[in-house]
Amino acid sequence: MTPGERLALLKKEQGSLAKVMATENDTTYLIYTDTGDIVYKSTKPPTEDAIGDNELATLNTRDCKIMDENKKGMGQFSIDKDEHGVCHIVLKTYEIDKFTTAGNFLTEVKPGNSNIFDIKVTVTTDDITVKIHTNTVNKNKTKHNLKFYATEKGDPHFVIEKFLVDGNVLHKRKTVTMPHTLTDVADISIYTSKIYDKYVRV
Repeated sequence: MTPGERLALLKKEQGSLAKVMATENDTTYLIYTDTGDIVYKSTKPPTEDAIGDNELATLNTRDCKIMDENKKGMGQFSIDKDEHGVCHIVLKTYEIDKFTTAGNFLTEVKPGNSNIFDIKVTVTTDDITVKIHTNTVNKNKTKHNLKFYATEKGDPHFVIEKFLVDGNVLHKRKTVTMPHTLTDVADISIYTSKIYDKYVRV
């Protein structure tokens, strides 16, 4: 059945386009991974191809309002299925130790001179870009993987989203760009396990 045929059938069943739209907006569809991470949210049913190997949760839209409040993005929530098979939306919280396994402190990547850096981090409304200076590559033959944490402003214990940068790719390309699900990039902090000397955020 085509989308047009489906719409015509629903209009016939429910009497008007307005009723069809109201009914469809009452339901929100969430695709989530086996670890509970939400990768799709819409009032429109996803295709089988979009679901793939993931799971689909169908919830009342009013029960999904938590995801649209307090400027929080989809990546800050996960799906928890209880013993009865009922899906619930839960806010992710991570407790990150101030020390990493290597004994290093988590360090905030603060705004700085964009021309003086080993690692430069840029966060736009759509993505996060990590750049390594050419001189840093030449001086460091070991290709370290880098971890970055987008957190609540000034609070490394509340992680909104995590990013892993492959060291081999970064050394080869000098720049790695990744999408994010952050909703207010001006109201977050970026933390990392410091490996290089000079990190700046621009």
